[in-house]
Amino acid sequence: MFKNVLIATDRRDGLQRFGKCLEDLHSNGIERVTFVRSVDWQEDDIGIPDDITPEVQAEQTQLQKLLNPIPAGLEVEALVQAGKPAEAILKGIQAYGCDLLITGMGTHNLLAEKLFGSTTMTLLPKLKIPLLVMRPQLLATFTLEELRLRSRHLFRCLLVPFDFEQPRQQLLNHLGHLLPGTSQCQTLTLLYVVDPSARRNQGTPVEVLQRKAEADLAQVLEPLSEQVKPVELRTLVRVGSPLKEILATAADEDMTAIATASPHVGSFWEWSVRSLTGEILRQSWHPVLFFPRGSLAQ
Repeated sequence: MFKNVLIATDRRDGLQRFGKCLEDLHSNGIERVTFVRSVDWQEDDIGIPDDITPEVQAEQTQLQKLLNPIPAGLEVEALVQAGKPAEAILKGIQAYGCDLLITGMGTHNLLAEKLFGSTTMTLLPKLKIPLLVMRPQLLATFTLEELRLRSRHLFRCLLVPFDFEQPRQQLLNHLGHLLPGTSQCQTLTLLYVVDPSARRNQGTPVEVLQRKAEADLAQVLEPLSEQVKPVELRTLVRVGSPLKEILATAADEDMTAIATASPHVGSFWEWSVRSLTGEILRQSWHPVLFFPRGSLAQ
């Protein structure tokens, strides 16, 4: 599934702690881990820019100290560069041919994101590989033992919010090619939320909507059940507000991550029509495995 991972960290987001979990990441099928850290500085039009080489070298040394022990068979790199975080991450992905990016992003709303910016959201339109978003606040509370267990089970149980729209259909088709034979994922659960307040559902009994959703989900999964073995496929139908039910299901069903996709997250389009996927990325305490449009096109 994923073998070559890039972890972007500022050493304050908790992601650097994965450097103590290398053996566990390796046991999860990962063959190469690259840690990327950027040292940013403000450009000044007046005078000669300061030489930040000593700061870069110091950060390189500090990051390198965190990466041990390194198990046999696992390649580990530490890359510290001067420049904007997004640029350093994209350079790292290209240089090492990574197939997954892991970043940290705190919970926030769309307005705060537009006002103060977000490296993760800035990256989305430029990425051609999947992205796993984790919460720094959550990582900070894990003991090392808990983080090592999480490292072995990053993708063990995936929840896929599904609505039969094209981006989610593309995601499911992509997972159909990505999951066969993998040991990283054991169960894939498709969740459809019946929203009684939606205009298209008004006037139709909830029981009828539920039965139809269950039948439609069964048809979607039927051609995949054999293809993705040994991964177990499940379907769930819940009634209520989509965002609320998705987040609640992730907790109730013991999911390790929510997998989703959307071509509009982080774009100006979200100002006029709110993106459910965008809200999941901003509000979920569960890790979110996001597939940008560029990753689905491969």
